Amino acid sequence: MRALAIALTLAAAPAAAQGTVHWKSVGWWDVQFFPEYGACAAIAEYENDSFVFFGLDTTFDDLGLRIAVLNQNWSSIVVDDDYQLVVRFDRRAPWDITMYGTEVQGRRGLYNIFPATSDSAGNFVREFQRSIHMVWTYQGSELGDFSLKGTNLAMQEVVACTESYLDAVTTPADPFTQNGGGNSKKGDPFQ
Repeated sequence: MRALAIALTLAAAPAAAQGTVHWKSVGWWDVQFFPEYGACAAIAEYENDSFVFFGLDTTFDDLGLRIAVLNQNWSSIVVDDDYQLVVRFDRRAPWDITMYGTEVQGRRGLYNIFPATSDSAGNFVREFQRSIHMVWTYQGSELGDFSLKGTNLAMQEVVACTESYLDAVTTPADPFTQNGGGNSKKGDPFQ
């Protein structure tokens, strides 16, 4: 599955990509854990050879919402240049967003990381989850009309996967320790 291969290297160093873990498939969305982001994301491949990536990122002080769209035909995209795009969900008002050029496995694409706790990110995700399709355009040219079938469940799994990871890293490796080593006066946490 090419979506899995793209997921393994999406904006990741080769060493970090080796640690990517498949969480669950929801329709055509693959939900994966990305150690380099400390969180999970959903990736889907579309008929026009585009890949859409939506996920979380815990590597910053504030939780991030990571979005990317890749396509092997977009060879003129310049890595790290900014691009002003319009995203429309169904017939709702369009979103004007800035994305940045990237290259993954020979495919050029666009990505950005938005503050996930902002009102606008929350609204964007709600529209993403509730819509039937989304259309991305750049300077009036359509980049893709993407079906969003199954995105609500996929995003729920992204959150569940990320919460599972965060719970795992905050749980002490030794379940017998209490409050940093138990009762230090007695030296035995079982007393």
